[in-house]
Amino acid sequence: MIRTLEIVLLRTFVLMVEERSVTRVAEKLGRTQPAISLQIRRLEDAARRPLFESSLRQLRLTPYGEMLLPYARAVLRMHDEAQAKLASDEIEGRVTLACPDLYAAFLLPATLASFRAAYPRVEVSVRCNLTRQIAADMDSGLVDVAIVTRMPGVLPKSAHATHLREEALVWLGAEGGDAHRREPIPLALLPEGNLYRDLALMELNETGIKWRVACVSESIAGLQAMALADAAIIVLAESVYARGLVNLPENCGLPALPPVDLMLWRRREGLSEAAAHFASHIEGHICRERASPVAFAPTEG
Repeated sequence: MIRTLEIVLLRTFVLMVEERSVTRVAEKLGRTQPAISLQIRRLEDAARRPLFESSLRQLRLTPYGEMLLPYARAVLRMHDEAQAKLASDEIEGRVTLACPDLYAAFLLPATLASFRAAYPRVEVSVRCNLTRQIAADMDSGLVDVAIVTRMPGVLPKSAHATHLREEALVWLGAEGGDAHRREPIPLALLPEGNLYRDLALMELNETGIKWRVACVSESIAGLQAMALADAAIIVLAESVYARGLVNLPENCGLPALPPVDLMLWRRREGLSEAAAHFASHIEGHICRERASPVAFAPTEG
């Protein structure tokens, strides 16, 4: 008979899969590496099945580990939601969240709605900016929690970083449009310092495709308007569904784009209880489940 699968062991197991590093899991949980390895062995003993291949350095799941993973995530989600619900009436205060405009548009609506329902006494204010500026704002004490794109060399000194998920990037153009066939290809881009922009231009340059900047906009709505008018093509996360726009196929000649990492930053010191619960809520909704595509409405006016 299978023994009880303890919550703490399931959490370590899921983190091992997500972080792919005993060292990072140990740092995140405030435990030693031998303690983390022991917890995995305890879970395997309870399951009476091997969950990882023989070496934890490779972190490859066995078929039994693959079988357990979705159940472990579901158990943890329900456990954390139950804990949050029981404590929600006691939590109050203000939280400042920062994120790029794109994430505010397609990630936040559902997350904020569910958090508001669970924590009605917590007020959340949102600041939209590029990742580099958000890092500076967090170090200045203006931001409690942030959802950002991982960028080389960009991390607030005052923040703890958590990997949420990987985001695939795609080229988008107007349905039935031909902007992607023009030479040079017209692009609508976010301002300099945006990783989506940097990756798109790097791939175009490496493949020798001629391009021109047709529009620079600080808002996703501006990029969307250009694309809908077939005046340019744009780059967005694959999980974003923009009405009137289509993913441009690989056979159209555009280069494949590398994925980006979605990160959660939270202040290391002075993080309020409300902000801590908000950060955990974000992890529960974004980290363990890949969001269903969220639609952008066509720009009006």
